[in-house]
Amino acid sequence: MTFLKKKIAIIVQRYGHQVNGGAETHARMIAERLNVKYDVTILTSRALNYHTWEPELPGGEFIENGIRIIRFDHPPKGSRKKLHQFNRKIRGRHLIQKFFRFIGEPKWFQTIFPQVKATEQDYQQWLELQGPTMRELPAYLIDNKEEYAAYIFMTYLYYPTAVGVQAVPEKSILIPTMHDEPPAYFEVFQKVMSAPSWIFFNTRAEQVFSEKLFNIKSNNKEIVAVGIDEASVNVDESVKNKFGIDGPFIVYVGRIDKAKGCDTLLNYFKLFKNTYHDKTKLVMIGKNMIEKEEHPDIVYAGFLSDDDKTQLMKQASLLVMPSEHESLSLVLLESFIYKVPVLANGKCEVLKNHIELSSGGYAYNNYNEFRNGLQLLLQDKELNKRMGCMGYDYVKNNYIWENVLKKFDTAIDDISSKHRKNK
Repeated sequence: MTFLKKKIAIIVQRYGHQVNGGAETHARMIAERLNVKYDVTILTSRALNYHTWEPELPGGEFIENGIRIIRFDHPPKGSRKKLHQFNRKIRGRHLIQKFFRFIGEPKWFQTIFPQVKATEQDYQQWLELQGPTMRELPAYLIDNKEEYAAYIFMTYLYYPTAVGVQAVPEKSILIPTMHDEPPAYFEVFQKVMSAPSWIFFNTRAEQVFSEKLFNIKSNNKEIVAVGIDEASVNVDESVKNKFGIDGPFIVYVGRIDKAKGCDTLLNYFKLFKNTYHDKTKLVMIGKNMIEKEEHPDIVYAGFLSDDDKTQLMKQASLLVMPSEHESLSLVLLESFIYKVPVLANGKCEVLKNHIELSSGGYAYNNYNEFRNGLQLLLQDKELNKRMGCMGYDYVKNNYIWENVLKKFDTAIDDISSKHRKNK
């Protein structure tokens, strides 16, 4: 007897093998795993670059790795100047708002000159400027609500999730990938976070932060994160030769961006090299979004195939994670499964928790701590190996696909059951 698979849709701002981003990679991993049991459709934009939302990819329906993808039309990102203006207004940094605070906001003055306050329309315009503004998406979700058993929304911050989850709240599973950043405090996201039937947090730290910030109505909350596959033991030394790496190296993987702390990482590494004149190189893997630092020991490897990226990660002395804002960090978990320790920014609560719970590396809060952690992991081979093994054990004990997929099954079944009762 043939059973039809339940149809589910995953909504994410960008999608595809050519997209470089943590949440987008997370979405792809989940989609490819769920596609074994479910009929998965991806609803996404035509963009590759989140800075511009330029619709570079063709619109319409496609198949990638056995998964159906529907790419919606959208304009390029709106005026950066207008987005900053709305940011200032919403955050209370408008010049008039600053003036009111300076003069102490006397009641008589407020009566004559009412203070500038963000309106519902302001939030809507901010969301559209934030993008990618897939205007046809909400109607598609509503019109096809009977076709899909559940909608899984990735990343609270962008238009497709913020608007989409409010269009079909009763069928929504939200994976917010929330962290402490200015937009998290915007009033518009109170509605987003209180709308879905289920919320899946990546870490306990993300859940604690979110519950302090939002009135979350749903009782259906879970720590789900993502599963990590066991790594093969195969090592290909020739990959290092492609990039002129002839000695020890540390690796960064992700967008090379100020928002990810890469400018500080580059400065810290140069300071380290000024003191310790060894052969250690810093290899930066990912699309570069900042001005390149000309330095003989800094290698910009670019956006690599999964195989080449994996080989460089396996052979690195350590992974460095300089970001202050992460909701999970897939790269850190991948590094642990390769038994490679991690040097992470301790100002990020999620990264710090991973390090503390695993003992798989060091967290740093300033240059001195960065230097000390880097020096120890480079010079003490036994310590390096021991921390790598503890990181591996941490991932094996906490990030297993079987458990992750069971939680998706529970949520999808719950949504389907409630929908049948309400019909």
